[in-house]
Amino acid sequence: MLQPNIPSPTLCDHARAAKDSRFDGLFFTAVRTTGIYCRPACPAPTPKQSKVTYFPTAAAAATAGYRHCLRCRPELALGWVRDAANSVAGDKARGEKNVVR
Repeated sequence: MLQPNIPSPTLCDHARAAKDSRFDGLFFTAVRTTGIYCRPACPAPTPKQSKVTYFPTAAAAATAGYRHCLRCRPELALGWVRDAANSVAGDKARGEKNVVR
């Protein structure tokens, strides 16, 4: 399922095939046959175009049932770091301490 806030499928395909790190964090590639999602620049072998789905965030791929790649660690992408930082900042603003998520 393509979201309007990520690059076109053609651009995603080219970035994925080239393992272009400039696209890391802009979209995530999920492979239907393996159930894994990756960053565009993942060093793992490039899957066939017919087997991939693109997601705007790592969280969206995980919510769809895919697990993170152990090589490129997409769950540590900037979007999740930013979301976690905002969550911690919100906890501190509310006076909550040592909140475990």
